[in-house]
Amino acid sequence: MILLDAVLVFCAALLAALATTPLAARAARRMGAIDAPDGRRKNQERPVPLGGGLAVVAAAAIGLWLAFTWGESSRSPLAGEWLRGAIPSALVLLVVGLLDDSIGLTGIYKLIGQMLAATLLVAGGFRFEIISLFGWTFGLGDFSIPFSIFFCLGAINAFNLIDGADGLAASIGAVVLLTLGVIAGAQGMVIAALGSFAVSGALVGFLRYNAPPARVYLGDTGSMLIGWAVAAVAIRSSIKQQAAVALTVPIAICAIPILDAAAAMVRRITTGQSVFTPDRGHLHHALLLRGWSVGQTAALASGLTGITCAGAILSYFTKQDAFALVSAIGVFVALASTRVFGHAEVALLASRGKSLFKGAIRAFRPAPAGQPHPADQAIQLQGRRQWNILWSALREAAPVYNLAGLKLNVNIPHMHESFYASWKRAGSPAEDAWKITLPLSYADRPIGKLSILGGSAGAQGLTDMQHVLDFLEPLEAEIAQLIEERMPAPTAAPVVAAPGISLARKLARA
Repeated sequence: MILLDAVLVFCAALLAALATTPLAARAARRMGAIDAPDGRRKNQERPVPLGGGLAVVAAAAIGLWLAFTWGESSRSPLAGEWLRGAIPSALVLLVVGLLDDSIGLTGIYKLIGQMLAATLLVAGGFRFEIISLFGWTFGLGDFSIPFSIFFCLGAINAFNLIDGADGLAASIGAVVLLTLGVIAGAQGMVIAALGSFAVSGALVGFLRYNAPPARVYLGDTGSMLIGWAVAAVAIRSSIKQQAAVALTVPIAICAIPILDAAAAMVRRITTGQSVFTPDRGHLHHALLLRGWSVGQTAALASGLTGITCAGAILSYFTKQDAFALVSAIGVFVALASTRVFGHAEVALLASRGKSLFKGAIRAFRPAPAGQPHPADQAIQLQGRRQWNILWSALREAAPVYNLAGLKLNVNIPHMHESFYASWKRAGSPAEDAWKITLPLSYADRPIGKLSILGGSAGAQGLTDMQHVLDFLEPLEAEIAQLIEERMPAPTAAPVVAAPGISLARKLARA
C-alpha cells in the first residue's frame, strides 16, 4: 500500500503547488518579499516575488494530509513521533526563511536560526548513531549529536547556496527527494518516504512557475526547507533497527549541492574572505558563462544529480559503496578536467598544500643564508582580464620598498571576474612592523582589496609606507583601464595590456 500512498501524496502535492504558488506569490508581494534587480548579482529583468517556499510547504502539507486521511499512512506507529520531532524544527526554519526573504538577515543571524532548527531536529530523535564507510562500521557515541547537527547544517546550506538560477534548486531537490523516497520506502519507513514524495511533488508543481523565465522564486524559505527535508529523511531512514547507514549514499545523492557548497567554502576561506561573501563562482554561473541557457543549466545540473542518485540507489540495494563513490567522483572529475567547474578550487587547494609542504620542509632544512624561500601564488579564479600583469608589477615592487608581504583579492561578481594572489617574504616581520589594507573600487563599487605588510618598523617603516603609497597612487586608474579594455576572443593570442605598465615604469625609476 505504500506505493499507492506515495503516488497519491506526490500527485496531490503537485496539484496543490499548481494552485497555491500564484497565491503565495501575491502574498510575498504584499509582505515585501521581492527579489529586485540590482545590476550586480541580480540581473533579472524585473522584480520577482519570493513566495515559492510558502507554496511548496503548503502543497507538501496538503499532500501529506490527504495521505494520512485516506491512505494507510495514519496507521504507522511512528507517524506521531516523526511529526513531533520534525514540526518544531521546520517551523523555526520557516520563520527564519520568511524573515530573510522579507527584511533580510545577515549571514550570522541566519546561521543562528539554522543551528536552532538543526538542534531541535536532532533533539527530536533525528540523529545518526552508527555509520558505515567502505565496509567499516563506526559507532558515533558522544559525537552522534554534533555530527548530526553538522550534517543538517550542511544540507540546509548546500541547497541554499545552489539556488541561484531559475528552476535549479527546485529541479535538483525534486530528483534528490524522489531518490530518498525510494530508499525510505524500500526500508519500510512510511512517513519518511511519503514526506519525500510530498516535497518532491510540490517542487515539480512549483517548477511550472519557476522554470525560466521564473515568475516566482523559492527564496531562502524554500531552498533551506529543501535541505532540511533532505537531512531529516536521510537521518530518519538510517535509524531503523539502529542499522549502520552507508555514509556514501546520502553524500552521493547530494553530490552536486555538496560540490557547489564545498567549492564556495574553498574559494572564500583560502582567499581570506568571509564565508558569507557572495560571489558568482557557483556551478550554474560556470555553465552560464560557457553559453548555456538558464534552462539548459538547470537540466544539466539535474541530469548530473540523476547520475549520482542512480549510483546511490545501486549502492543501497547492492550494499556496495563503490557505485555511489564512483558516480560522485566521476561527475566531479568530468567537470574539473573539462575546466567547467572546480578546477580553480583544486588549484587553490594545491597551492595551499604546496605552501604547507614547503613550510614543513623548511622547518627541518632551513635555507642557506642569502637564499630565502618566499611564498608566492597567483590564481585566476574567474574571468580573462589579465590581473597577473598588475600583480607582477606589485610583486616586483615588494623588495624595492622593503615589503614583507602582499595579498591581492579581486572579486567583481557582476563581471564574473575573480583573482587571488599572495606573496610573503621568507621570515616574519618585526612585531611592530606596519600593515595596511587598501580597498579597491571601480565605478563607486567595491571590487576587492590589497593588503600590504611592511618589513621595517619605526621611522624606517613610516618612510617605507609613504613611498609605497606614492607608488600606488595610480593603482585605481590602472584597475579601471584593465576592467574597461576590450577583451580578446577566446581563440586569439593573449594581448599584453597596458595595466601595470605605469606602475612598472615607476618601479624602474625608483
